Amino acid sequence: MTYKNFFLAAMLLSLMPVAVGAQDTDINRRDLRGKVVYQDDHVVFRQIDEHTWIGNGHLVYNESLYLVEGNDRVLLIDAGTYIPDLDKIVAKITSKPVTMMLTHAHGDHVGGVGAFPEVYLNAGDMTIVPNNIHNYQGQIKYLNDGEVIDLGGREIEVIFTPGHTAGSATFFDKARHYGFSGDAFGSTNLLVFINLSTEMYTAERIERYMKQNDIRFLFPGHYSGDNLETLQRVTDIKNMCREILDGERQPTVSNGNNGGMDMMVDDKGVRINFSSRSGKK
Repeated sequence: MTYKNFFLAAMLLSLMPVAVGAQDTDINRRDLRGKVVYQDDHVVFRQIDEHTWIGNGHLVYNESLYLVEGNDRVLLIDAGTYIPDLDKIVAKITSKPVTMMLTHAHGDHVGGVGAFPEVYLNAGDMTIVPNNIHNYQGQIKYLNDGEVIDLGGREIEVIFTPGHTAGSATFFDKARHYGFSGDAFGSTNLLVFINLSTEMYTAERIERYMKQNDIRFLFPGHYSGDNLETLQRVTDIKNMCREILDGERQPTVSNGNNGGMDMMVDDKGVRINFSSRSGKK
């Protein structure tokens, strides 16, 4: 299977919604997307709070992108699957200069990057960039684990969260007690392209970070209004991965046609998909 077909199958798998489980908190049952501020055939942007907006594309299960505004500049986190003239759309929402950043380099998160002169990502995803960011004419720059981005009166901390991809990253706004995690925890349907050990240690690290910094939830890469990544969700993923690795939990064999994922567990409102061929550790 070519990587293009492999990823296409993975995107199709991500279309499958997973029921919200009892482990989720009340915050996860409230749609935090507010009024519509922009809409066209490719994306709809809604207000989250006074200086934060979410865009939802229509091609891959509400693929999500986020505008995070400070006094001086704005971060655009992810770029959807196919959004022409994304820079012009963003300019209708905020007049401040925009910096394009990626949670990871899969095709349903990079579709609008061509409109921007530079893009930042975790270098761990450079192996998949040629397959997904086609003919990009701008400059690719690298994020650093633990760096703090000052937007002017608003700081965003970058924490690397590998597992879904080698270069997945999460962006935290500690003052507002939330973050933006892309597909690091799956939006209820987690695809682990690396291995379960990496995903477990990532979840353990983020569990600790969320507790230390009172992070109440993470906006996911496919936000549909009722699937925020809570601390409980991150803890559940950590425990489920550990149980599989220790032999305490047996995964279910799947058909192997979903992006190469031939094993899965489905519990606590989240499905974890992984490949036996990539190994657990």
